Amino acid sequence: MSDKIEQILTGLNNKANLKQDVYGHSLEVFNEFKACALNVVETLAPKILSNAQGVEISLNSFGDFEFHLKFSGDTIVFLLHTNVFAFPPKHAINKSTYVKENPNRGYFGMIQIYNFLSDSLKYNRLGDEGYLLARVFVNSENDFYVEGKRQLGFLYKEIGRQKLEKKHRHNIIEQCMLYCLDFDLFVPPTDALNQITVQQKNYFNNPSGIATGKRLGFEVVNTLKNETK
Repeated sequence: MSDKIEQILTGLNNKANLKQDVYGHSLEVFNEFKACALNVVETLAPKILSNAQGVEISLNSFGDFEFHLKFSGDTIVFLLHTNVFAFPPKHAINKSTYVKENPNRGYFGMIQIYNFLSDSLKYNRLGDEGYLLARVFVNSENDFYVEGKRQLGFLYKEIGRQKLEKKHRHNIIEQCMLYCLDFDLFVPPTDALNQITVQQKNYFNNPSGIATGKRLGFEVVNTLKNETK
C-alpha cells in the first residue's frame, strides 16, 4: 500500500470521522433548539390569546433541517447546514488556547437564524429578503460560538468557556424575537417607487408579486448616492 493511500485512510479515519461526529451532534442541538422554540410557543400562546386573539404564534417544521417560529407578522427561520466548517486560520477561534490544545475542537456545525416577514413565506414571494439574526456554531464537545445582532454579537464569543445548555438556547431564541419586534417594516423612500411598470402594477393585485422586505429599497438608494459622489 502506497504512502498516499495510507494518508487517505488516515484522513478518512480521523478527520472524516470527526466531521461525522460534529454533524451528528449539530443535528441533536438543532432538534433541541426546536424543542426550546416549541416551549416558547406553548408559554406565550395562552397569554397572547387572552389579550389579542388576532395575533398568531406557532412552530412549523420543514424536514430535518428547517423549522419556523412564527409570531404575528414575523417569522424566524432556523436552518441547519448539513456541512461541517472550520474558521479561517487567522480567526480568533483558531488563535485560542482552547483550539490550539486540540485542533479537532475547531470544527463546527452551523445553525443559521433568519428573520422573514410572515407574508413573504405565506404568499411565496420569492423576491423577498430575509435578514440574518445569528449564526450558532457548535463542535463535537458541545462548546459553542455565536455571531449575531445586538447582545448576540458579544455574549457568546469566548469559545471553550461554557457548554451550550438549555438556558443558552432559550436566550438566543428570545434575543432573536426581541430584535424582530424592534426591527420594523419601513415605508420605502419615494424615489424607490417613483415609476412602476404595468407588470409591477399587476403584481400589486397578486400577493406573490412586488418584493417586500423590512429595509428593501433603502440600500438601493444609498448605493446610488455613493456611486454619484
